[in-house]
Amino acid sequence: MNIDKLFAASPEFETERLYLRRLTMDDLDEYYAFASDPKVSEQSLWQCHQSKDDSIGYLERVLRNYEQKTVYLWAFVLKETGTLIGRGGIFHLDEFMQSGELGYAIGSAYWGKGLAAEAMQPIVDYCFEQLGCNRLEGKCNAGNIGSARVMEKLGMVQEGVLRKQLKIKGVFTDQKMYARIRDDL
Repeated sequence: MNIDKLFAASPEFETERLYLRRLTMDDLDEYYAFASDPKVSEQSLWQCHQSKDDSIGYLERVLRNYEQKTVYLWAFVLKETGTLIGRGGIFHLDEFMQSGELGYAIGSAYWGKGLAAEAMQPIVDYCFEQLGCNRLEGKCNAGNIGSARVMEKLGMVQEGVLRKQLKIKGVFTDQKMYARIRDDL
């Protein structure tokens, strides 16, 4: 697995309806609009952004992660309007095990339209074809049918349930574990 290639190349992708590119500080206003929607963070560990300062802090962490080569996130930009509608990428990169974990979030106004899977598909393809990944994982709350469906559309298979794995908004929550391996291609 070639993690250095990912961070050196800063790959960009184009799908039928989206552009995918690196997040930057220039995304502040649109990122805040997306991250301040309480529906978007409802089933996640992160809290709804209450102010632009929350989004500034988040984007600063994203930029540090690029420098430290630990997490790579793409902005999901709707071609039709040029609006940032979400983000997604790969984290928990393990060069020795040739693996990583996928994560994504998309504005609630865009749910149910297939955009999250459309955005993540070129990322999955890149991870297997260009980075040399052997395994990609993803998790979602057991009740998050939309996120589970995204992973299934990406060819991921549910491997099990991690019982009460995360404490989200004060409640211990089961997580569905999905994965796709090179042999599945």
